[in-house]
Amino acid sequence: MRSRFAARLVQLIVAVGTVLGASVSQALAQDRQLSADFPVVYRAGGLNAPEWAFFEKSSRASFDAAGNLYVMDAAAGRVVVLDSLGRLARIIGRRGEGPGEFDRATDLVVWRDGRLAVADLGQAAYKVFGLDGALERFVRMEVGEGIVATFTGVRTAIRPDPLGDAIIAQGAPSTTKRMAGLLSQILEGERQDEAGVDDRGLERLDLDGNVVSGKTVLRAWAVPQEEVTRDLSPEDLMDVSVVAGMTGEKVFFAPGFHWDVLPNGTIAYSDSSAYVIKLATPGGSVVDVIRRPLSPEEVTPRIREEAVARALREFEERSNDPQVAAMSGFAAAMLPGMIESMREAVANREFFVEIPVVRGLRTTWDGGLWIQRRGEEPWDDDGPIDVFNPDHEYVGTLAGSLSGMPAAFGSDGLVLYWETDDLGVPTIVVKRLPEELR
Repeated sequence: MRSRFAARLVQLIVAVGTVLGASVSQALAQDRQLSADFPVVYRAGGLNAPEWAFFEKSSRASFDAAGNLYVMDAAAGRVVVLDSLGRLARIIGRRGEGPGEFDRATDLVVWRDGRLAVADLGQAAYKVFGLDGALERFVRMEVGEGIVATFTGVRTAIRPDPLGDAIIAQGAPSTTKRMAGLLSQILEGERQDEAGVDDRGLERLDLDGNVVSGKTVLRAWAVPQEEVTRDLSPEDLMDVSVVAGMTGEKVFFAPGFHWDVLPNGTIAYSDSSAYVIKLATPGGSVVDVIRRPLSPEEVTPRIREEAVARALREFEERSNDPQVAAMSGFAAAMLPGMIESMREAVANREFFVEIPVVRGLRTTWDGGLWIQRRGEEPWDDDGPIDVFNPDHEYVGTLAGSLSGMPAAFGSDGLVLYWETDDLGVPTIVVKRLPEELR
């Protein structure tokens, strides 16, 4: 009798413990809602803006320590600098091929003291400007010039290195790197070494010399895929199945690589489907991890079916765009069956087993972290945003639909958002965060 009672008691304790454990887990997973009602400091741009404030949607932009905002106006080939009140401070550069001009500027980084570097793919170089906006250095992205140098100089994203005169860069997609190797073989008769990291890795680009000196910082985890058993040859470019296979993502719901750099040089990144934010030293060694008890959802047959249907609809919509249609017609003429092969490649993409939780990551000026999660639907990237303070403590959660991720964080709580009117004209909106969200 006593043994049966003991066994029942153990079962009861285990059951109660399981319920309590689930309750604790659910309580921990509950969001602490934060207000997104941030006061507006100024607006710039819009339909009736002065000529200097006609920006492209979501142009690259960054703040310096004085609150000045640097906006990459790629269409006009210049950098527009606004002061802390939104007034025009100065314009750096213009379209052209001269030392201080921009041929095809695509990105910029701004150090806290106000120096900046612009990535100019047209000249395959980083152009470094001083505090007065004058050109200081012209640093080539790679040895060589022309279209091959342009391809090898591509980076997915760049950030200023807070510890020196350098850039932290995410590598180019592997498809771009392989294409660069093919072009070098076709145009120069010799295949160029595909050195450096791809878009699942980071490297430190030193800008001290005449040519960029790169050093690998870290390599993020990637979904294992079938390895390429041979190098592509120029003849492969005439094979529609090979070309179609090089386009787009290969795996649905593959975890993204989201990263940013903290003011002390620490790199924060996410590379898995779980809610795990890794903190690495400037050399790439992981020293801490931030977690929240939010589990990824399993990919079901229904989700697979809907994801493929959505991807095919998006493919058709892109194909109907006039510019894309013109290029598609050219490709179809050169490679009969190309469009159909690309459609089949979309329909036959593989699936990861889980739906990633994390969809975006940014660091604040003061060293906090904003982590964006998935939305209600598996393919929705604009979900809630979790805010962590500089001590990596959870502060609360912003509704993604009400705030969104800022395009840039500045000193004294400044943040940049882009708004677009009904005609598609973008406007810069600079707001100020309360202290607890910085």
